[in-house]
Amino acid sequence: MGSAADILKRAMIDMRAALPPDARMILTVHDELLFEVPESQAQNVAELVRTKMESAVELSVPLTVDVGIGRNWKEAKG
Repeated sequence: MGSAADILKRAMIDMRAALPPDARMILTVHDELLFEVPESQAQNVAELVRTKMESAVELSVPLTVDVGIGRNWKEAKG
């Protein structure tokens, strides 16, 4: 395992099992994931996503993840 697509797939599998019941992974575009989450849980789910993605595989270099929160994709990427 080592390609970006493989790492993303592994992270998606790990996150699916860890997400709260009312949080949904709704879209993937290249190396980005979009989630629908109640506003009250957004920060907690964002940290969960960061943790799961950064630890999806063990690499010799750090794997860092940027997380954004917003009412839509544009706000989250801002």
